[in-house]
Amino acid sequence: MAITDNNVLHITRFSSLTKWSAHDVVFENTKNRFPLVPLSKVLKRVKEPVNIDDDTLYKRITVRLYGQGVLQRDELLGKEIGTKRQFLAHAGQLIISRIDARNGAFGIVPSELEGAIVTNDFWLFDVQNALPEYLMLILSSELFQKYWQTQSSGTTNRQRVDAESFLDSRIVLPDCDKQKNLVEKYITNIKDANLSDIQAEDTNIDLVNCLFTELGIVERKVETPTTIISFTAFSNLYQWGVDKITTSFPYEFTKYKAFSFGSKPTWVKTILRGKSPKYSANSASVILNQKCNRTDYIDLSYAKTVDTVWLEMFDKACLTRENDILINSTGEGTLGRASLVTKEYEGLAYDSHMLLLRVNQEEVDPQLIVDLINSPFGQKQVELNKSAQATKQTELGVDNTKRILFPLPDLSEQKRISAIVKEKKNRIGALHKSAEDLRRQAKREFEEAVFGEA
Repeated sequence: MAITDNNVLHITRFSSLTKWSAHDVVFENTKNRFPLVPLSKVLKRVKEPVNIDDDTLYKRITVRLYGQGVLQRDELLGKEIGTKRQFLAHAGQLIISRIDARNGAFGIVPSELEGAIVTNDFWLFDVQNALPEYLMLILSSELFQKYWQTQSSGTTNRQRVDAESFLDSRIVLPDCDKQKNLVEKYITNIKDANLSDIQAEDTNIDLVNCLFTELGIVERKVETPTTIISFTAFSNLYQWGVDKITTSFPYEFTKYKAFSFGSKPTWVKTILRGKSPKYSANSASVILNQKCNRTDYIDLSYAKTVDTVWLEMFDKACLTRENDILINSTGEGTLGRASLVTKEYEGLAYDSHMLLLRVNQEEVDPQLIVDLINSPFGQKQVELNKSAQATKQTELGVDNTKRILFPLPDLSEQKRISAIVKEKKNRIGALHKSAEDLRRQAKREFEEAVFGEA
């Protein structure tokens, strides 16, 4: 095996290798630009043990995958923590989850987590001779991630990285001034990406305000109850539950009278619950589930395969059609999420955690219904109408969906409002895409500057 290092040729026999090392191959094209330095010269392993005291409050750390940050997991009294011997983390240290290292679970401990604790499944390092920000960019680079993939051990997706191999691996390390310049340029590019995201968020707020203004939806001021006992007329009850009875409807309508699908049956053709599937790993047939149903779009990458014979028994009239509305009917965080079925997603089955709403398009614009359900106006009604079970699995259901109110003008006006909303959504999509492109560009320019040929 021939490897060049500073323009000198080295030949190593495979029989002489004590451990397969991938980093020389991975970084082969980088050696003419900046020196390669072992991580042991940059990182110093720190183990500062602490015995957990029952009466002391401790912050615990979680490390997000793919270099997405170090966050506070929770804050607990010592008596609630099972592992009594843990380790102190300090701001500025590099922290690595040895279990999820292959998936980029590493980051720099932020100042607000100074003195937090971690178990032995996390490594902590003091950073020396390198800027922590530069080190993060190197470790999250595509080249180093490929190297880590070769170094992890284990039989599952949660494979551990060997500490000795990790510290033996080499990184590209310019002098501190060059590191600073590279990091500053990267941060400048990321600021541009963040600005696009801020503009997208501002446009989203404008979208909601526009939707509310066009339809005359006004949020009521929440008044704090002044009495301990409150009375509700039985005739005004629409659902049992203290939270349902004591919570007043948070919106009023100034332009159009609001109706529900239950009170305006001509608006709806059918509302259906999906079926519990019979899965099959070897099938080409798929069924939609909650993960497939994103906010205002469908993602088939989350679909699961089902038994073809079982699928043939699915009533063809109940399969998705263009302009049907899919609504997630169970689950915290996904409940009430809605999307419109477009032509390419016709003829699909959906599982029992989803509802299909088919409106009368001679009276109702389905896209406007999707926009209203996904808006704060619709999501608040989902929250008010949902039912909760002992298992903590919340449920929207067909009957509860029929209670959601919509203040709709005539169909031509609905379509005009939908067109305005669509234009704003397109603007939001373009801004988010610009942000993603700018982040990719920032990463690409950094990696080209560091790893590219001289």
